[in-house]
Parts: sequence; C-alpha cells; structure tokens
Amino acid sequence: MTTKAIFLDVDGTIMQDGHYIPASAVAAIRTARARGHLVFLSTGRGMAEIQGELKEIGFDGAVSNGGAFASVGDEIVAGTLFSPAEVARLRGYLARLGIHSYFQSYDQLFASEGLAEMMAAKLEGTAIPMKVFHDPADFDDAQMAKLVFVTDDRDAAERALSELAAEFAVVGGTIPVAFWASGEVAPRGVHKGAAILALLAHLGIDPADAIGIGDNWNDAEMFEVCGTSIAMGNAAPAVQALADQVTTAIDDDGVYNAFVRNGLI
Repeated sequence: MTTKAIFLDVDGTIMQDGHYIPASAVAAIRTARARGHLVFLSTGRGMAEIQGELKEIGFDGAVSNGGAFASVGDEIVAGTLFSPAEVARLRGYLARLGIHSYFQSYDQLFASEGLAEMMAAKLEGTAIPMKVFHDPADFDDAQMAKLVFVTDDRDAAERALSELAAEFAVVGGTIPVAFWASGEVAPRGVHKGAAILALLAHLGIDPADAIGIGDNWNDAEMFEVCGTSIAMGNAAPAVQALADQVTTAIDDDGVYNAFVRNGLI
C-alpha cells in the first residue's frame, strides 16, 4: 500500500458553522490513519483555534495560519512571518479604513480594539463559538504570521483586498460568518500549497501521493500541488471547478465519501 498524505481544510470541510463536526468525518480520519495514511489539517486557523474536539480527532500535523506554518507532530518544519514594518503597515491601514482585524501568531490571536465586543454582539443567539483572544500585552510584532479582517462594509473589504494585494498574499470571504465581509492577509508567497510542498519534502513524500480536500478560495493552491484535489459539495461552483473531484456536502458525509472513493478506508 502506498502511504497517502491527506490534507483537510477545517471550516466548511471538517467543521460546519464553526462548531459541528460530522461523526462520519471523524471515523474516516481515524480509520485512514489506522491504515497507515498520514492526515494533516490544512487551515487558515492558527494553533490557538485547533483545540477541543477538533484536536481530539487526531492528526499527524498541520498546515496552519493559511500556510504560514507547516508542522509534523509538534515540530514546525516551515514558517514565514510578517516583518514588524509590515505589521505596522497593516495595523495603520485597516485602522484608517475603520476595519476590525486580528493577527495570528503560531498559537495566539490578537484582536484590534473593540473587535471582541463586536463579535460577541454578532454571535449572540447563534451556535457559533466566540474566538478567544490573547492579552494585548503579549503581542510581539516579530511573531505575527497572518491577519484576518472582518467588517460589515463590503466595499471597504473589497478595497482592502485590492490595495493590499500589491504587497501581500490576500484572499477574501473565508470566515464562516455569512453576514460579515472578511479577508485574510499573509506575507507574499504564503499559501497552503507552498506549505504542503515544504511538508511533503520534509517527509520524502511525492506530491502525486497527496490528497487535498477543501471548500474555499484559500484551498486553490492546495488543489494545485496535490496529486488528487477534492472540493466539497458545499463549495461554490467556481471552487469546485478547480478540483479533480467533487464529493458530497459536509453535512452529507462529504469527507467520508471522498475517503471511500479514493480507497483510503
């Protein structure tokens, strides 16, 4: 049996609406690992957000922070950070636009002033869990890997994505809260695909033996580098068109069905 390296997005792929994980996905992941395959997360989340029942599923490592880090077990095998000057540029730029944001280090989240209160108001009465932000006193501008912004002003979000694209890697609309406009900003050259290639090289695995499963635009580069790319049935049609295969939706055993189709379980 050829060992496959499987890369799974989180939101919209393993986890729905920020809290629900289908039991079939958990069973598929654990069975594939028991059969000798390697299963990695491939997510925009930082390690601070890979906790609880998600972490307890059991993985061989992660591509996290949208590709800023790649880890095998607890070992970081690749990492890219903003420079302090870039952090200052982003903070100032979004403050001038009046857009809330949070920075991600490898394992911490740091919110702009007022973001936590805005999120709490938005999420009140929903099942979506509130993000846990860290003490601003612990913020280190030399350890930031990614920035996420959220706003109710879609025009401002589009302007930010357009204007920041000249200096940074940007992708829009990845936060699973439908009534916000959002975007992710990373150092240029950072994306899931680059981190996956670094991780595979570290392990000596041919990219042809890699399988990537996702549902959003920040999965595009993952689809490009993996020998087999699979879009979720709940992905937008344009995202599905980027993949080799389309499985069923997350709430219709999408991950499980993809594993069965590809002989992983």
